[in-house]
Amino acid sequence: MQLPRELKYAAIAGGVALFGLIFGWVLFPTILKSQLKKEMALSKKTDVRKMWEKIPFALDFKVYIFNFTNAEEVQKGATPILKEIGPYHFDEWKEKVEVEDHEEDDTITYKKRDVFYFNPEMSAPGLTGEEIVVIPHIFMLGMALTVARDKPAMLNMVGKAMNGIFDDPPDIFLRVKALDILFRGMIINCARTEFAPKATCTALKKEGVSGLVLEPNNQFRFSIFGTRNNTIDPHVITVKRGITNVMDVGQVVAVDGKTEQTIWRDTCNEFQGTDGTVFPPFVPETERIESFSTDLCRTFKPWYQKKTSYRGIKTNRYIANIGDFANDPELNCYCSKPDTCPPKGLMDLAPCMKAPMYASMPHFLDSDPALLSKVKGLNPDVTQHGIEIDYEPITGTPMVAKQRIQFNIQLLKTDKLDLFKDLSGDIVPLFWIDEGLALNKTFVNMLKHQLFIPKRVVGVLRWWMVSFGSLGAVIGIVFHFRDHIMRLAVSGDTKVSKVTPEEEEQKDISVIGQAQEPVKVNI
Repeated sequence: MQLPRELKYAAIAGGVALFGLIFGWVLFPTILKSQLKKEMALSKKTDVRKMWEKIPFALDFKVYIFNFTNAEEVQKGATPILKEIGPYHFDEWKEKVEVEDHEEDDTITYKKRDVFYFNPEMSAPGLTGEEIVVIPHIFMLGMALTVARDKPAMLNMVGKAMNGIFDDPPDIFLRVKALDILFRGMIINCARTEFAPKATCTALKKEGVSGLVLEPNNQFRFSIFGTRNNTIDPHVITVKRGITNVMDVGQVVAVDGKTEQTIWRDTCNEFQGTDGTVFPPFVPETERIESFSTDLCRTFKPWYQKKTSYRGIKTNRYIANIGDFANDPELNCYCSKPDTCPPKGLMDLAPCMKAPMYASMPHFLDSDPALLSKVKGLNPDVTQHGIEIDYEPITGTPMVAKQRIQFNIQLLKTDKLDLFKDLSGDIVPLFWIDEGLALNKTFVNMLKHQLFIPKRVVGVLRWWMVSFGSLGAVIGIVFHFRDHIMRLAVSGDTKVSKVTPEEEEQKDISVIGQAQEPVKVNI
Protein backbone atom coordinates (compact mmCIF):
# COMPACT_ATOMS: atom_id res chain seq x y z
CA MET A 1 0.00 0.00 0.00
CA GLN A 2 1.43 3.28 -1.11
CA LEU A 3 1.14 6.39 1.02
CA PRO A 4 -0.41 9.43 -0.57
CA ARG A 5 2.07 11.98 -1.77
CA GLU A 6 1.26 14.45 1.00
CA LEU A 7 1.87 11.84 3.72
CA LYS A 8 5.16 10.85 2.07
CA TYR A 9 6.34 14.45 2.27
CA ALA A 10 5.11 14.64 5.88
CA ALA A 11 7.01 11.43 6.76
CA ILE A 12 10.20 12.73 5.12
CA ALA A 13 9.92 16.07 6.94
CA GLY A 14 9.27 14.30 10.23
CA GLY A 15 12.31 12.11 9.62
CA VAL A 16 14.43 15.22 9.04
CA ALA A 17 13.18 16.69 12.33
CA LEU A 18 13.88 13.45 14.19
CA PHE A 19 17.35 13.15 12.64
CA GLY A 20 18.12 16.76 13.60
CA LEU A 21 17.00 16.05 17.15
CA ILE A 22 19.04 12.85 17.52
CA PHE A 23 22.15 14.03 15.65
CA GLY A 24 22.22 17.57 17.02
CA TRP A 25 21.59 16.79 20.68
CA VAL A 26 22.83 13.22 21.08
CA LEU A 27 25.21 11.95 18.39
CA PHE A 28 27.23 15.10 17.64
CA PRO A 29 28.03 15.95 21.30
CA THR A 30 29.06 12.33 21.86
CA ILE A 31 31.28 12.31 18.76
CA LEU A 32 32.75 15.72 19.69
CA LYS A 33 33.62 14.61 23.21
CA SER A 34 35.15 11.39 21.97
CA GLN A 35 37.25 13.23 19.39
CA LEU A 36 38.36 15.90 21.87
CA LYS A 37 39.42 13.25 24.35
CA LYS A 38 41.77 11.87 21.70
CA GLU A 39 43.01 15.28 20.52
CA MET A 40 43.62 16.77 24.00
CA ALA A 41 45.68 13.84 25.25
CA LEU A 42 49.46 14.18 25.04
CA SER A 43 49.96 11.37 22.56
CA LYS A 44 52.64 11.76 19.90
CA LYS A 45 50.06 12.07 17.12
CA THR A 46 48.22 15.17 18.38
CA ASP A 47 48.78 18.85 17.62
CA VAL A 48 48.37 19.55 21.34
CA ARG A 49 51.45 17.43 22.06
CA LYS A 50 53.55 19.38 19.55
CA MET A 51 52.49 22.71 21.02
CA TRP A 52 52.95 21.41 24.56
CA GLU A 53 56.54 20.38 23.80
CA LYS A 54 57.49 23.63 22.10
CA ILE A 55 55.30 26.72 22.11
CA PRO A 56 55.67 27.97 18.52
CA PHE A 57 55.54 31.65 19.41
CA ALA A 58 57.22 33.86 21.98
CA LEU A 59 55.64 34.72 25.31
CA ASP A 60 55.85 38.24 26.70
CA PHE A 61 58.23 38.48 29.65
CA LYS A 62 58.15 41.98 31.15
CA VAL A 63 60.20 43.14 34.11
CA TYR A 64 59.47 46.24 36.19
CA ILE A 65 62.24 47.41 38.54
CA PHE A 66 61.65 49.59 41.60
CA ASN A 67 64.26 52.35 41.70
CA PHE A 68 64.97 53.65 45.24
CA THR A 69 65.12 57.42 44.86
CA ASN A 70 66.19 58.11 48.47
CA ALA A 71 68.78 55.39 49.12
CA GLU A 72 70.84 57.55 51.54
CA GLU A 73 67.78 58.21 53.73
CA VAL A 74 66.67 54.56 53.61
CA GLN A 75 70.13 53.58 54.84
CA LYS A 76 69.31 55.64 57.96
CA GLY A 77 65.88 54.05 58.47
CA ALA A 78 63.64 56.30 56.35
CA THR A 79 60.64 55.11 54.36
CA PRO A 80 61.68 54.14 50.80
CA ILE A 81 60.37 56.31 47.96
CA LEU A 82 60.07 54.13 44.87
CA LYS A 83 59.86 54.88 41.18
CA GLU A 84 58.83 52.04 38.90
CA ILE A 85 60.99 51.64 35.78
CA GLY A 86 59.70 49.44 33.00
CA PRO A 87 58.66 47.37 31.40
CA TYR A 88 61.85 45.84 30.11
CA HIS A 89 60.35 43.55 27.51
CA PHE A 90 61.85 40.16 26.65
CA ASP A 91 60.64 37.60 24.12
CA GLU A 92 60.50 34.28 25.97
CA TRP A 93 60.65 31.00 24.05
CA LYS A 94 59.65 27.91 26.02
CA GLU A 95 60.58 24.35 25.16
CA LYS A 96 60.48 20.94 26.81
CA VAL A 97 63.55 18.79 26.20
CA GLU A 98 64.63 15.22 26.95
CA VAL A 99 60.99 14.18 26.60
CA GLU A 100 60.32 10.50 27.27
CA ASP A 101 57.03 8.58 27.16
CA HIS A 102 56.26 5.85 29.67
CA GLU A 103 53.51 3.62 28.34
CA GLU A 104 53.24 1.51 31.50
CA ASP A 105 51.80 4.32 33.65
CA ASP A 106 50.69 6.75 30.91
CA THR A 107 53.21 9.46 31.88
CA ILE A 108 55.85 11.70 30.29
CA THR A 109 59.09 12.96 31.80
CA TYR A 110 60.81 16.13 30.61
CA LYS A 111 63.06 19.05 31.47
CA LYS A 112 62.50 22.72 30.65
CA ARG A 113 64.51 25.22 28.64
CA ASP A 114 63.70 28.93 28.39
CA VAL A 115 65.39 31.40 26.05
CA PHE A 116 65.07 35.17 26.49
CA TYR A 117 65.74 37.94 23.96
CA PHE A 118 65.66 41.60 24.95
CA ASN A 119 63.15 43.53 22.83
CA PRO A 120 63.80 47.29 23.17
CA GLU A 121 61.01 48.17 20.73
CA MET A 122 58.41 46.58 23.01
CA SER A 123 59.97 48.03 26.16
CA ALA A 124 58.90 51.33 27.67
CA PRO A 125 59.91 54.34 25.53
CA GLY A 126 63.58 55.21 25.86
CA LEU A 127 64.63 52.13 27.83
CA THR A 128 67.75 50.41 26.50
CA GLY A 129 68.71 48.28 29.48
CA GLU A 130 71.80 50.41 30.11
CA GLU A 131 70.04 52.62 32.68
CA ILE A 132 71.56 52.69 36.16
CA VAL A 133 69.05 51.53 38.75
CA VAL A 134 69.37 51.84 42.52
CA ILE A 135 68.04 48.83 44.42
CA PRO A 136 68.92 47.01 47.65
CA HIS A 137 71.97 44.81 47.07
CA ILE A 138 70.22 41.48 46.56
CA PHE A 139 73.36 39.39 46.99
CA MET A 140 74.65 41.22 50.06
CA LEU A 141 71.27 41.24 51.77
CA GLY A 142 70.75 37.61 50.83
CA MET A 143 73.98 36.60 52.53
CA ALA A 144 73.14 38.53 55.70
CA LEU A 145 69.55 37.28 55.89
CA THR A 146 70.55 33.64 55.33
CA VAL A 147 73.24 33.72 58.02
CA ALA A 148 71.00 35.62 60.45
CA ARG A 149 68.35 32.94 60.04
CA ASP A 150 70.52 29.81 60.04
CA LYS A 151 73.78 30.73 61.83
CA PRO A 152 73.41 34.08 63.64
CA ALA A 153 76.68 33.53 65.50
CA MET A 154 78.50 33.88 62.15
CA LEU A 155 77.22 37.40 61.43
CA ASN A 156 80.43 39.15 62.55
CA MET A 157 82.53 37.06 60.17
CA VAL A 158 80.07 37.70 57.33
CA GLY A 159 80.41 41.43 57.97
CA LYS A 160 84.18 41.18 57.49
CA ALA A 161 83.67 39.06 54.36
CA MET A 162 81.35 41.68 52.88
CA ASN A 163 83.92 44.42 53.36
CA GLY A 164 86.46 42.33 51.44
CA ILE A 165 84.21 41.01 48.67
CA PHE A 166 82.36 44.28 48.02
CA ASP A 167 85.30 46.66 48.66
CA ASP A 168 84.03 48.36 51.82
CA PRO A 169 80.58 49.34 50.52
CA PRO A 170 79.15 52.64 51.84
CA ASP A 171 75.61 51.26 52.09
CA ILE A 172 73.48 48.23 51.29
CA PHE A 173 72.43 49.51 47.87
CA LEU A 174 73.41 48.35 44.42
CA ARG A 175 73.89 50.83 41.57
CA VAL A 176 73.93 48.75 38.43
CA LYS A 177 72.77 48.65 34.82
CA ALA A 178 69.34 47.07 34.44
CA LEU A 179 70.42 44.38 31.97
CA ASP A 180 73.43 43.49 34.13
CA ILE A 181 71.38 42.69 37.22
CA LEU A 182 68.64 40.99 35.18
CA PHE A 183 70.60 38.81 32.73
CA ARG A 184 74.20 39.74 31.91
CA GLY A 185 75.44 39.51 35.47
CA MET A 186 77.62 41.56 37.80
CA ILE A 187 81.00 40.48 39.14
CA ILE A 188 81.34 39.26 42.72
CA ASN A 189 85.05 39.49 43.55
CA CYS A 190 86.08 36.32 45.36
CA ALA A 191 89.80 36.63 44.51
CA ARG A 192 90.60 37.40 48.15
CA THR A 193 93.18 35.85 50.39
CA GLU A 194 91.83 37.09 53.73
CA PHE A 195 90.22 34.39 55.83
CA ALA A 196 86.65 35.74 56.07
CA PRO A 197 86.12 36.53 52.36
CA LYS A 198 87.83 33.32 51.27
CA ALA A 199 85.79 31.14 53.66
CA THR A 200 82.56 32.84 52.62
CA CYS A 201 83.29 32.43 48.91
CA THR A 202 84.12 28.76 49.44
CA ALA A 203 80.78 28.29 51.22
CA LEU A 204 78.95 30.09 48.38
CA LYS A 205 80.58 27.83 45.83
CA LYS A 206 79.72 24.73 47.82
CA GLU A 207 76.08 25.71 48.36
CA GLY A 208 75.46 26.40 44.67
CA VAL A 209 73.66 29.70 45.26
CA SER A 210 70.88 30.46 42.80
CA GLY A 211 71.87 32.95 40.10
CA LEU A 212 75.61 32.52 40.66
CA VAL A 213 78.02 31.43 37.92
CA LEU A 214 81.68 30.58 38.56
CA GLU A 215 84.09 32.54 36.34
CA PRO A 216 87.88 32.26 35.85
CA ASN A 217 90.26 33.64 38.49
CA ASN A 218 87.85 32.82 41.30
CA GLN A 219 85.32 35.40 40.18
CA PHE A 220 81.55 34.92 40.42
CA ARG A 221 78.94 36.44 38.14
CA PHE A 222 75.53 37.09 39.68
CA SER A 223 72.22 37.92 37.98
CA ILE A 224 68.55 37.37 38.67
CA PHE A 225 67.59 35.48 35.49
CA GLY A 226 70.92 34.88 33.71
CA THR A 227 71.29 31.27 34.81
CA ARG A 228 67.83 30.48 33.38
CA ASN A 229 68.59 31.85 29.93
CA ASN A 230 69.14 29.14 27.30
CA THR A 231 69.97 26.53 29.90
CA ILE A 232 68.24 23.27 30.70
CA ASP A 233 66.58 23.22 34.10
CA PRO A 234 67.99 20.18 35.92
CA HIS A 235 64.64 19.21 37.46
CA VAL A 236 62.91 16.22 35.83
CA ILE A 237 59.14 16.70 35.79
CA THR A 238 56.69 13.80 35.38
CA VAL A 239 53.13 14.43 34.17
CA LYS A 240 50.18 12.33 33.02
CA ARG A 241 49.63 12.00 29.27
CA GLY A 242 45.85 11.68 29.60
CA ILE A 243 45.53 8.88 27.04
CA THR A 244 43.95 6.53 29.59
CA ASN A 245 41.89 9.32 31.18
CA VAL A 246 41.89 12.71 29.48
CA MET A 247 40.86 14.44 32.73
CA ASP A 248 44.35 13.61 34.08
CA VAL A 249 46.18 15.27 31.17
CA GLY A 250 49.14 17.35 32.30
CA GLN A 251 48.78 16.41 35.98
CA VAL A 252 52.13 16.65 37.78
CA VAL A 253 52.83 13.37 39.57
CA ALA A 254 56.53 13.66 40.41
CA VAL A 255 59.55 15.97 40.34
CA ASP A 256 63.00 14.40 40.22
CA GLY A 257 61.34 11.04 40.74
CA LYS A 258 59.77 12.05 44.05
CA THR A 259 55.99 11.89 44.31
CA GLU A 260 55.93 14.44 47.16
CA GLN A 261 57.95 17.44 48.28
CA THR A 262 59.66 17.64 51.65
CA ILE A 263 59.92 21.41 52.16
CA TRP A 264 56.44 22.19 53.51
CA ARG A 265 54.05 20.56 55.96
CA ASP A 266 51.22 18.05 55.39
CA THR A 267 49.18 18.38 52.18
CA CYS A 268 51.21 21.32 50.88
CA ASN A 269 53.89 18.81 49.91
CA GLU A 270 51.52 17.12 47.45
CA PHE A 271 51.69 17.74 43.72
CA GLN A 272 48.26 19.04 42.76
CA GLY A 273 47.27 20.35 39.35
CA THR A 274 48.79 20.40 35.87
CA ASP A 275 52.13 21.85 34.82
CA GLY A 276 50.34 25.04 33.76
CA THR A 277 50.74 24.56 30.01
CA VAL A 278 47.78 22.22 29.45
CA PHE A 279 44.47 21.66 31.23
CA PRO A 280 41.76 18.98 30.98
CA PRO A 281 38.72 19.64 28.76
CA PHE A 282 35.08 19.97 29.82
CA VAL A 283 35.81 21.65 33.17
CA PRO A 284 32.63 23.43 34.42
CA GLU A 285 32.98 27.01 35.65
CA THR A 286 31.93 25.95 39.14
CA GLU A 287 35.10 23.86 39.45
CA ARG A 288 38.48 25.48 40.18
CA ILE A 289 41.35 24.74 37.84
CA GLU A 290 44.69 23.79 39.40
CA SER A 291 48.30 24.23 38.31
CA PHE A 292 51.54 23.42 40.07
CA SER A 293 54.37 25.97 39.84
CA THR A 294 57.76 24.28 39.94
CA ASP A 295 59.39 27.72 40.34
CA LEU A 296 57.45 28.49 43.53
CA CYS A 297 57.02 24.85 44.68
CA ARG A 298 53.28 25.27 45.25
CA THR A 299 49.87 24.75 43.73
CA PHE A 300 47.71 27.63 42.57
CA LYS A 301 43.93 27.19 42.40
CA PRO A 302 42.40 30.07 40.41
CA TRP A 303 38.68 30.58 40.82
CA TYR A 304 36.05 31.55 38.25
CA GLN A 305 35.37 35.28 37.93
CA LYS A 306 33.30 35.98 34.81
CA LYS A 307 32.53 35.19 31.16
CA THR A 308 34.93 36.67 28.62
CA SER A 309 35.84 36.21 24.96
CA TYR A 310 39.03 36.25 22.93
CA ARG A 311 39.06 36.78 19.16
CA GLY A 312 35.46 35.64 18.95
CA ILE A 313 35.87 32.54 21.14
CA LYS A 314 33.92 32.39 24.40
CA THR A 315 36.13 31.92 27.46
CA ASN A 316 35.91 31.79 31.25
CA ARG A 317 38.15 34.10 33.25
CA TYR A 318 39.83 32.69 36.35
CA ILE A 319 41.80 34.79 38.83
CA ALA A 320 44.25 33.98 41.62
CA ASN A 321 46.39 35.57 44.31
CA ILE A 322 49.13 34.58 46.73
CA GLY A 323 46.67 33.98 49.56
CA ASP A 324 46.48 34.47 53.31
CA PHE A 325 48.48 31.61 54.81
CA ALA A 326 47.65 32.47 58.42
CA ASN A 327 43.87 32.39 57.97
CA ASP A 328 43.34 29.90 55.14
CA PRO A 329 43.45 26.31 56.49
CA GLU A 330 44.27 25.01 53.02
CA LEU A 331 47.37 27.24 52.78
CA ASN A 332 48.52 27.20 56.40
CA CYS A 333 50.82 24.24 55.74
CA TYR A 334 53.03 26.51 53.60
CA CYS A 335 54.16 28.12 56.88
CA SER A 336 57.07 26.53 58.75
CA LYS A 337 54.84 26.51 61.84
CA PRO A 338 51.09 27.20 62.10
CA ASP A 339 51.69 30.43 64.03
CA THR A 340 54.67 31.77 62.05
CA CYS A 341 52.99 32.71 58.78
CA PRO A 342 54.01 35.86 56.89
CA PRO A 343 51.49 38.71 56.53
CA LYS A 344 48.57 38.30 54.13
CA GLY A 345 49.68 38.31 50.50
CA LEU A 346 53.28 37.24 51.19
CA MET A 347 54.93 33.87 50.58
CA ASP A 348 58.33 32.96 51.98
CA LEU A 349 60.45 31.67 49.08
CA ALA A 350 63.42 30.52 51.14
CA PRO A 351 62.29 26.86 51.47
CA CYS A 352 61.75 26.57 47.72
CA MET A 353 64.27 28.87 46.01
CA LYS A 354 66.92 28.85 48.76
CA ALA A 355 66.81 32.64 48.57
CA PRO A 356 65.61 34.83 51.47
CA MET A 357 62.92 36.59 49.45
CA TYR A 358 59.16 36.91 49.53
CA ALA A 359 56.65 36.64 46.69
CA SER A 360 53.58 38.85 46.50
CA MET A 361 51.23 40.34 43.98
CA PRO A 362 52.67 43.43 42.21
CA HIS A 363 52.36 46.65 44.22
CA PHE A 364 51.22 44.52 47.18
CA LEU A 365 47.80 43.96 45.59
CA ASP A 366 45.51 41.87 47.86
CA SER A 367 48.09 42.07 50.63
CA ASP A 368 48.18 43.28 54.24
CA PRO A 369 47.73 47.09 54.10
CA ALA A 370 50.65 47.44 56.53
CA LEU A 371 53.03 46.34 53.75
CA LEU A 372 51.85 49.14 51.49
CA SER A 373 52.23 51.71 54.28
CA LYS A 374 55.96 50.95 54.64
CA VAL A 375 56.84 52.29 51.19
CA LYS A 376 55.81 55.20 48.96
CA GLY A 377 55.17 55.07 45.22
CA LEU A 378 53.04 51.94 44.91
CA ASN A 379 49.55 51.98 43.40
CA PRO A 380 47.92 48.53 43.34
CA ASP A 381 45.46 48.06 40.46
CA VAL A 382 43.71 44.77 39.82
CA THR A 383 43.62 45.30 36.04
CA GLN A 384 47.40 45.86 35.84
CA HIS A 385 48.65 43.70 38.69
CA GLY A 386 46.23 40.76 38.99
CA ILE A 387 46.83 37.12 38.05
CA GLU A 388 44.29 36.00 35.47
CA ILE A 389 43.72 33.33 32.83
CA ASP A 390 41.09 33.26 30.08
CA TYR A 391 40.32 29.59 29.65
CA GLU A 392 38.34 27.92 26.86
CA PRO A 393 36.34 25.31 28.81
CA ILE A 394 35.51 22.80 26.04
CA THR A 395 39.11 22.10 25.01
CA GLY A 396 40.82 23.28 28.20
CA THR A 397 42.98 25.69 26.20
CA PRO A 398 44.45 28.77 27.94
CA MET A 399 43.74 31.53 25.41
CA VAL A 400 45.21 34.42 27.44
CA ALA A 401 47.23 34.16 30.64
CA LYS A 402 48.90 36.84 32.75
CA GLN A 403 51.10 35.58 35.56
CA ARG A 404 52.27 38.49 37.67
CA ILE A 405 54.56 38.08 40.67
CA GLN A 406 56.53 40.60 42.71
CA PHE A 407 59.76 39.73 44.54
CA ASN A 408 60.50 41.40 47.84
CA ILE A 409 63.28 41.37 50.41
CA GLN A 410 63.64 42.38 54.05
CA LEU A 411 65.88 45.30 54.98
CA LEU A 412 67.52 43.33 57.80
CA LYS A 413 68.05 45.31 60.99
CA THR A 414 70.86 43.99 63.22
CA ASP A 415 73.46 45.57 65.48
CA LYS A 416 76.01 42.92 64.54
CA LEU A 417 76.58 44.49 61.11
CA ASP A 418 77.44 48.17 60.78
CA LEU A 419 75.66 48.58 57.45
CA PHE A 420 72.47 47.05 58.83
CA LYS A 421 72.07 48.59 62.25
CA ASP A 422 69.97 51.57 61.14
CA LEU A 423 67.76 49.82 58.61
CA SER A 424 64.00 49.65 59.19
CA GLY A 425 63.64 45.87 59.11
CA ASP A 426 60.66 46.23 56.75
CA ILE A 427 59.92 44.14 53.67
CA VAL A 428 60.37 46.16 50.47
CA PRO A 429 59.79 45.37 46.78
CA LEU A 430 62.66 44.83 44.32
CA PHE A 431 60.96 44.09 41.00
CA TRP A 432 57.95 42.35 39.51
CA ILE A 433 57.44 40.28 36.39
CA ASP A 434 54.51 39.97 34.01
CA GLU A 435 54.69 36.75 32.03
CA GLY A 436 51.97 36.80 29.40
CA LEU A 437 50.61 34.32 26.90
CA ALA A 438 48.10 35.13 24.16
CA LEU A 439 47.35 32.64 21.40
CA ASN A 440 48.18 34.22 18.06
CA LYS A 441 45.79 34.51 15.13
CA THR A 442 47.06 31.33 13.46
CA PHE A 443 46.20 29.06 16.38
CA VAL A 444 42.95 30.84 17.14
CA ASN A 445 41.85 30.30 13.53
CA MET A 446 42.92 26.66 13.72
CA LEU A 447 40.80 26.21 16.84
CA LYS A 448 37.86 27.94 15.17
CA HIS A 449 38.00 25.87 11.98
CA GLN A 450 38.55 22.55 13.72
CA LEU A 451 36.02 22.98 16.53
CA PHE A 452 33.91 26.10 16.81
CA ILE A 453 32.81 26.62 13.21
CA PRO A 454 31.66 22.95 12.85
CA LYS A 455 30.02 23.22 16.28
CA ARG A 456 28.23 26.41 15.26
CA VAL A 457 27.15 24.95 11.91
CA VAL A 458 25.72 21.87 13.63
CA GLY A 459 24.03 24.12 16.19
CA VAL A 460 22.26 26.11 13.45
CA LEU A 461 21.59 23.05 11.33
CA ARG A 462 19.95 21.05 14.10
CA TRP A 463 17.49 23.85 14.89
CA TRP A 464 16.81 24.33 11.17
CA MET A 465 16.16 20.60 10.69
CA VAL A 466 13.91 20.31 13.75
CA SER A 467 11.98 23.50 13.01
CA PHE A 468 11.46 23.11 9.28
CA GLY A 469 11.07 19.33 9.51
CA SER A 470 8.33 19.67 12.12
CA LEU A 471 6.66 22.44 10.13
CA GLY A 472 6.83 20.37 6.92
CA ALA A 473 5.33 17.34 8.65
CA VAL A 474 2.43 19.41 10.01
CA ILE A 475 1.78 21.02 6.61
CA GLY A 476 1.83 17.63 4.83
CA ILE A 477 -0.62 16.12 7.29
CA VAL A 478 -2.92 19.14 7.15
CA PHE A 479 -2.83 19.19 3.35
CA HIS A 480 -3.66 15.46 3.12
CA PHE A 481 -6.61 15.70 5.49
CA ARG A 482 -7.79 19.08 4.24
CA ASP A 483 -11.23 17.75 3.09
CA HIS A 484 -11.92 16.13 6.45
CA ILE A 485 -10.79 19.23 8.21
CA MET A 486 -13.08 21.39 6.07
CA ARG A 487 -16.05 19.08 6.77
CA LEU A 488 -15.31 19.24 10.48
CA ALA A 489 -15.02 22.98 10.23
CA VAL A 490 -18.43 23.41 8.64
CA SER A 491 -20.29 20.54 10.31
CA GLY A 492 -21.20 22.68 13.22
CA ASP A 493 -22.90 25.25 10.90
CA THR A 494 -25.28 22.98 8.82
CA LYS A 495 -28.59 23.83 10.64
CA VAL A 496 -30.66 26.52 8.74
CA SER A 497 -33.43 28.46 10.54
CA LYS A 498 -36.84 28.15 8.71
CA VAL A 499 -39.51 30.72 9.19
CA THR A 500 -43.22 29.50 8.80
CA PRO A 501 -46.13 31.75 8.09
CA GLU A 502 -47.69 30.86 11.43
CA GLU A 503 -44.61 31.99 13.22
CA GLU A 504 -44.50 35.25 11.33
CA GLU A 505 -45.89 38.14 13.29
CA GLN A 506 -48.76 40.11 11.78
CA LYS A 507 -47.75 43.53 10.76
CA ASP A 508 -50.09 46.56 10.97
CA ILE A 509 -50.32 48.66 7.82
CA SER A 510 -51.27 52.24 8.43
CA VAL A 511 -53.78 53.68 5.89
CA ILE A 512 -54.15 57.40 5.53
CA GLY A 513 -57.79 58.32 5.59
CA GLN A 514 -60.82 56.04 6.13
CA ALA A 515 -62.13 53.40 3.75
CA GLN A 516 -65.01 54.56 1.56
CA GLU A 517 -67.72 52.81 -0.49
CA PRO A 518 -67.13 52.66 -4.22
CA VAL A 519 -68.83 55.44 -6.11
CA LYS A 520 -71.67 54.29 -8.25
CA VAL A 521 -71.98 55.91 -11.67
CA ASN A 522 -75.34 55.90 -13.45
CA ILE A 523 -75.36 55.69 -17.21
